[in-house]
Amino acid sequence: MISIFTPLGKVVKQEFDLAKRVPSLDGLVLGLLDNNKWNAQKLLRQIEVELRARFQLKDVVYLRKPYFSRPAFPDMIEQMATGADVVVTALAD
Repeated sequence: MISIFTPLGKVVKQEFDLAKRVPSLDGLVLGLLDNNKWNAQKLLRQIEVELRARFQLKDVVYLRKPYFSRPAFPDMIEQMATGADVVVTALAD
């Protein structure tokens, strides 16, 4: 007997509101979340350089996931949520 499997799945769509945009990054803490892919650190560090040149950032929080294929740990998400005013993440192969 031959078994045939279909790769089709069920898509679950969740509606959510986007975060309000900040008028400026001056005086804010920037969070950078690296997904641990090959070029993510390069990209995020360059974004930091560019944003520091344009704005007076209060601080930068940089976290790196241990595995690119897994979600960030809850404590990392909590640290970004409570320790940063805005967060940038990157997927950079």
